[in-house]
Amino acid sequence: MKVWNSFLCLALCGWFSGRLFAADPSEIVIDDLALRSSFQTGLEKLHEEKKATPIKALMQQLSRRKTTLVLPDSRRANISTKEFYQSCKPSVLLMGRLYKCGKCSKWHVSSASGFALTDDGVIATNYHVVENNNGVALGAMDFTGKTYAVKEVLAAHKSDDVAILKLANAKLTPLPLAAPAPVGSAVSVISHPDGRYFTMTKGDVSRYFVARNKTGRAERMAITADYAKGSSGAPVLNATGAVVGMVSATDSIYYNRSRGHSENLQMVIKSCVPVAAIRKLLQEAD
Repeated sequence: MKVWNSFLCLALCGWFSGRLFAADPSEIVIDDLALRSSFQTGLEKLHEEKKATPIKALMQQLSRRKTTLVLPDSRRANISTKEFYQSCKPSVLLMGRLYKCGKCSKWHVSSASGFALTDDGVIATNYHVVENNNGVALGAMDFTGKTYAVKEVLAAHKSDDVAILKLANAKLTPLPLAAPAPVGSAVSVISHPDGRYFTMTKGDVSRYFVARNKTGRAERMAITADYAKGSSGAPVLNATGAVVGMVSATDSIYYNRSRGHSENLQMVIKSCVPVAAIRKLLQEAD
């Protein structure tokens, strides 16, 4: 009986790995718990084998302001609605840090998003995803379940909320950077809202505006496509699957405050980093 159970387990695992991201859209079934477990196990292994750059070392590299890259060509045709998700999903990454909560002895993994800029492991995510002393290792996982350690920060800007990172020993499918998207143009987001991995939403660019906070002044792009916590660093894509921005934050508008509490939610502003802020950190190689 034990032999049969082991065989059945192996068979199911093989079936699962083959069908998790099947080519036929009608067969796509994502197991969020399995993905999270795989990511945590992968990061634990990288940490144990001392293959991950310590978080403190990455924090010290956030002062870097420019890096040189060879970027993919952005001149592409529109992707059909049927093919869009399957075409862009391989370039979207699950970002997270390995940490202990202080309440138990087990490892935990956080959840954020990112996307590939080059095929040799350069990626983009938010500055605030990296700027956190909590944890021992920062890593990324692609849609096939492969986990990579963040090797170094190549460039970053706090006010713009952009970080360009290098993954160790990674082979990725990059997304091209597009020209800025006009207000009213259609956009899509593929992200991981609150552990709902590889979720695609659609909307439009609603406006560009100036954001001011403690870190300084920065231009932002507002969109109507939905996202939530865990989506930070996800790509905002145009109809060709090229990047026009990156998810950054949300700002909830309430009708009034009563006794110190906000009441009657009216609208949630989806604030994104415009593609120009990403390009500002990059110098394209000839």
